[in-house]
Amino acid sequence: MIRALAVAALSAAPSPAWACTLCHSRLADDVRAVVFGGDMWINLAALFAPVPVLALGVVLARRAVR
Repeated sequence: MIRALAVAALSAAPSPAWACTLCHSRLADDVRAVVFGGDMWINLAALFAPVPVLALGVVLARRAVR
């Protein structure tokens, strides 16, 4: 089954993905410039900062349930 899914995924034509007119517009270029601008790494760090705390909370909750 995995082999059939892999063949289906590889045989799918990527050309419909290029049909999106929003992705190739001036607005899309402006959005990409803001998202991937100079503050990208700071924003990613702020986004992933709570992940260790949340993971620790999940681990502690799982141990408390046992």
